[in-house]
Amino acid sequence: MRHLPALLFAMAALVAFAAGCGEETGGPKPEALVRRIKVLTDKAPDCTSLKAAVESVTRECKTNDEKAIAIYNFMLLTHYHLNYPSEPGGVGALREINVYGWSLCGGLHSVQSALWRELGWEWRFVGWTGHTTVEAQYDGRWHYLDVFLKYYGWMPDANAPGGRTIAGEDDIKGNPALVTEGLEFDAGRKVYFQKGNKFEVIGDKANWRAPAFLVCGDTADGITAGVKTTNRAGSPTGWAGINFDSPGYSTDVNLAPGYSLTLTWDAIPGAHWWNGRKDVPGHTCGDKDYRNCPAIGPVLEPYRPSGGAKRSYANGKLLFAPDLSNAVFLKSLAAQENVKFADGQLVAADANALASITVALQSPYIMTRASGQADGADSASLSLDGGKTFKPIKLEDFSDGIGGQYACLVKLSFKTALKSLRLEATVQCSRCALPYLSPGANKVSVSLVEPKELGDNQLVVTYAWQVGSRSKSYEEIADAGAEVARAHYATWSSTPTVVQKTFRANELPAEFDIPVPTAKDKQPVYPRMLFLRREVLAPGSKPLPLPEGAAAPQVGPNDELKTLPSPFTVGLGVPPVAVVRKTATRALELRASHAVSLDGQALENHFIKWKEGETWVMLVSGDLKDLPPPKRIAAARLVFPVVRGHAKASTKVGVTWLNAPFEPGKPYDFKNLGDLAGTAVVPRQPTEAAYDPPKTFASDVTRALKKLAAGEEKFNGFALRTVPDRGVDEGYIVRFDMPTGAKVQLELDVYEGE
Repeated sequence: MRHLPALLFAMAALVAFAAGCGEETGGPKPEALVRRIKVLTDKAPDCTSLKAAVESVTRECKTNDEKAIAIYNFMLLTHYHLNYPSEPGGVGALREINVYGWSLCGGLHSVQSALWRELGWEWRFVGWTGHTTVEAQYDGRWHYLDVFLKYYGWMPDANAPGGRTIAGEDDIKGNPALVTEGLEFDAGRKVYFQKGNKFEVIGDKANWRAPAFLVCGDTADGITAGVKTTNRAGSPTGWAGINFDSPGYSTDVNLAPGYSLTLTWDAIPGAHWWNGRKDVPGHTCGDKDYRNCPAIGPVLEPYRPSGGAKRSYANGKLLFAPDLSNAVFLKSLAAQENVKFADGQLVAADANALASITVALQSPYIMTRASGQADGADSASLSLDGGKTFKPIKLEDFSDGIGGQYACLVKLSFKTALKSLRLEATVQCSRCALPYLSPGANKVSVSLVEPKELGDNQLVVTYAWQVGSRSKSYEEIADAGAEVARAHYATWSSTPTVVQKTFRANELPAEFDIPVPTAKDKQPVYPRMLFLRREVLAPGSKPLPLPEGAAAPQVGPNDELKTLPSPFTVGLGVPPVAVVRKTATRALELRASHAVSLDGQALENHFIKWKEGETWVMLVSGDLKDLPPPKRIAAARLVFPVVRGHAKASTKVGVTWLNAPFEPGKPYDFKNLGDLAGTAVVPRQPTEAAYDPPKTFASDVTRALKKLAAGEEKFNGFALRTVPDRGVDEGYIVRFDMPTGAKVQLELDVYEGE
């Protein structure tokens, strides 16, 4: 399987970083601490506990198969491929979900199993060579759902609702056709769909919620080969340092007056924590995990334009910036010695003795950076053991001291007066575990473990996001052959929308509504979330400033509260009934113009090869102005003749779109070679003799032709080239030859009757 060599290497290279204990440090707590400040939205998962996560994502489920799929979808949303995160003593499932959000197969399946345990299900690790899988037992049998490879499959079961259930690995081993015939490969999108349930227009509706499988490049044959070597590994409660339980860890957000915690959906460059700061977290497969996935893609696509394609970490800020004009902030200190409040500043009660205050920094999210400013402080020191010992620090940057910690104590000592105070810790969080907003109506709930702890202070909750919309429907996306969630035809406003609510103790728990509208002539998309902030204010204090240009949400006369279905319900329904449509095939004549080389040569004909110092492609021209509308194109193939292949290996041929026109017989700038529109394989040449007559091969170019028919691309011709691929050419530098003046055809299968 494609991932297995990397997987084995990653497991061999697994090391634990030394800094950071990962547990909440004991020691003194602020007197005015407000505990368990919980903010949730009604459509996002509740990641405050494993039990809450399971309950929130399975609430629409009626059967155990549906619950298993909902948890599978939750795992896809909250996790991506990357080597195991590690902390001394291991990383518990709840901590991994909220702080990291990445792992390899054994870790991902350990977290998935921990969620199954909340349902009372049994589980077992069942791996094969280089890959760790897991199965759940419910309804009297075992079921295999692989959140690393992104696969589960169905099998007939007369006793199950709907006459089918999710297959187990023994079922696949006994009947490989459950996979090989149960899946259908989409060559354009390079993913698998369940046979008869793919992303296409059926009737007049797009089947856009068809689950995409093996999206990161693995294959159906890889699964059937893998299950032949399965071996039982018992039922442990952890794998490779990823454990079911998170002792000493809590997702509780506890703040005192003067504190705020701002969690964002964005990454601060360099503010990550993985193997210290040595390695930067990021999905190893780019955006493959979500661009074709209707479960997680719509939630994630708003972050493509400014955050890059692949998933990564996110950051937040834990800030202590008390209002020194109010003595209430003294109750926010973890400790104080020889201190008194006078005229908006702290002074030494005994002018002949040193004064000090101790501030606690603690959150559910691992700290990566820290800095501070304290006008009047003579020295600063840091404790990571609850105040037993302190080490001197430079207050302007003590990142190395707190890196990898969840809690610390900062002591500031002064002789005369402390006139200002600001301590800030950057934390790392998992973007997809945060309570995001959805298009349409959102209900936000706010609660404390004990509202009376707020006293006369106030709790302020602030949400900020950017609204978006899509100019084309899923039907049009399907007709164009595009991915379901790559931000196609979608835009997001540059103006932040903000809702800020202030609560007193007697107003909690509370709920409030946030509308996320869509223009009537547009399609809904998820908003691009900016931040969620919780802050506790002393009487008379003001909340932190809002983003520049912030505006309150408006539902205008031309807006609607359009919604999208829950991502966790993707795959729960039975496949739609296919609509059989007749097609007719058209052949459009093209021409192989001439061969060009990377070093500027141009010849009427030449073998095609991709090798440093000997790189040649064949340019193809023609007239494609009279294409039918994209919704009428069922399939498109570029058919080209070959007179000779390679003597020792097969050759992968790529059809490459041209980004600029060419002149007949002239050289061509290879910088204008575009992306691959399709590929074909020319087999190893069986004899020395050339093919006579030439042999034809076809490459599926449906997606590219639909984009051209939709007016999204300009046709400048395309090139035929070789594509190095060890899985095809076995590492040989291969080539192929075309006849001089070769005729190339574009075959179109066009739906009739429209």
